[in-house]
Amino acid sequence: MEQENWNCCGFDDSSWKAGILCKKSYANLVAQYGEPVRPVKEVPAVGMTVSPKGETIIDFGQNLAGVLRVKSKLPAGTKMVLDHFETLDQYGNYFNNIFMSEKTGHKQSDIYILNGKFTEYIPHFTYHGFRYVRVTCDQPVSPEDFTAIVLSSDNEDLGTFETSNEDINRLYENTRWSQRSNLFSIPTDCPQREKGGWTGDIQIYARTAMLNENVTPFLTRWLRNMTCSQQKNGAIPNVIPLTGIYELLEKLNRIVYRNFEPVGEAGWGDAACIVPWSMYQLTGNIRILREQYDTMKKWCDYIINTAKKRRGKMKHPKEIDQYLWNTGHQYGEWLIPSQTVNGADQSAAKPVNTSTYCAPIFGWNSCRIMADTAALLGHTSDELYYDDIASRMKSAIQKGLIDDDGKMPLDFMGSYVLAIAFDLAPERKKKSIAGHLIRKIEENGDCLDTGFLTTPYLLDALCKIGRMDKAYKILLQTKCPSWLYEVKQGATTIWENYISYKEDGSPVMTSLNHYAFGCVDDWMFRKISGIDMAAPGFKEIVIAPEPDNAFTSVKRTYISEYGEIAVRWSMDEGKFKLKVKIPCNTTAVVKMPDGRLYKVGSGMYQFE
Repeated sequence: MEQENWNCCGFDDSSWKAGILCKKSYANLVAQYGEPVRPVKEVPAVGMTVSPKGETIIDFGQNLAGVLRVKSKLPAGTKMVLDHFETLDQYGNYFNNIFMSEKTGHKQSDIYILNGKFTEYIPHFTYHGFRYVRVTCDQPVSPEDFTAIVLSSDNEDLGTFETSNEDINRLYENTRWSQRSNLFSIPTDCPQREKGGWTGDIQIYARTAMLNENVTPFLTRWLRNMTCSQQKNGAIPNVIPLTGIYELLEKLNRIVYRNFEPVGEAGWGDAACIVPWSMYQLTGNIRILREQYDTMKKWCDYIINTAKKRRGKMKHPKEIDQYLWNTGHQYGEWLIPSQTVNGADQSAAKPVNTSTYCAPIFGWNSCRIMADTAALLGHTSDELYYDDIASRMKSAIQKGLIDDDGKMPLDFMGSYVLAIAFDLAPERKKKSIAGHLIRKIEENGDCLDTGFLTTPYLLDALCKIGRMDKAYKILLQTKCPSWLYEVKQGATTIWENYISYKEDGSPVMTSLNHYAFGCVDDWMFRKISGIDMAAPGFKEIVIAPEPDNAFTSVKRTYISEYGEIAVRWSMDEGKFKLKVKIPCNTTAVVKMPDGRLYKVGSGMYQFE
């Protein structure tokens, strides 16, 4: 029990043990840059039930990251154990979905020994990811005794989105809740299991994060941590900051793959280039590129040197192979639904094979970004060098990865997505590659079969080949695996794995609060709402909604660096109406669905 007045003057602490001084240096300790973690919402309990196993379970109706405020006046010595968790099993019992918890016994638990007085308590130095709490106590409790305190980095909110389609509204809210749960001092993968700053997750999600919150200071701080963690050979650790178990994992990968120096993985280490480039695109602020330039350059040099030194997986002639980076340990196309049928296969054995196409393409993309960054900053020699390397990589991809029929080395949906989205196919093979993508989609019943590295580009790839109809069909799909399958299953956040619930209602051992696949909101922003940019930072704006029959009205707002951009459109008996708001010091091109174009300055406009 808490000792009374322990934090007051005159308290006798003679029986307390002295703390142990940390041996690490604090010479480089600096003040935090950006908004701190704060309580941002309170969520009351919506119900209390007794499970078939006799467990008392409190439901808060929303998956979230935070802690509980507990109010109690139970007898002194009463023990109360609070086990936080995300989902019930198919029978309505407590289910610990933390991966490997059945072997490790890991749980999210708070334990109280009550003192018999009225107590209101909020735990410190911890937080949990949960929707439900199992209360184990030999005294009766009430749901009114518990309130969920939502914790998050307190970033400024930048936008809203509302449509006539309630499933899409819920998908958007799920994205926002997962973002709120995982922007927690660092960009984390999930709030209940690892809470690690996985680079691949934020690489995928950075653009979407910036459309919803002002995360520029937040991501700037994290990128500075990345610079501090970058290895001497230029490799970027998969988790930033690199601590504890992740350091051991990095060393293990080196041993297994006989890489006796630090390694970096495609799509994860590429956050070094993709995240600052996304920040520049969304804000128009070139400072972040200038600050991260050396880190970006070292990462690209790591890719180039690794590809040259180590033979790739496909044994191409050296003139091709030296520009195809796919060696060593790679995560590849993580969590492809068809490769994780039971929703629980998280081994690298299957996705690592997809590095045959993922790694060379992401390596090319980073070098392309590097060339564009060098051009912006006036580093002409670097611009010419990285532009030449990117051209050689593109040529090697075309010769080594795309056969005469437009097939990729692994016949996965995502391989064709990347070839189309990044415009890597030779002109004569573009039609056949587009055909292969449509074939893979239709073989999969118009459901998703893309993982971490290609999902952000899927719908745009379909738009690029003139198949907006397929893009909408996939977005609105409710069969498993799909975004709206999650919604129909009652999800209140974005899942780590599209198959986190089987169709019989049984959950699997994956996180239910990962923002990565919420990257679809970036596409919804640009295509459903119709807000896009023609110049970095929305100095020049494009308003071009592409409506679908699933919607009769759409509203979206976004606070850009220049002020609020707002779009509101409706479709009534075949008549399209559009209202827009354009901020000061910007111009916009408004494109109506029938093709009419209007050039406007700042102000409010209405079109029909």
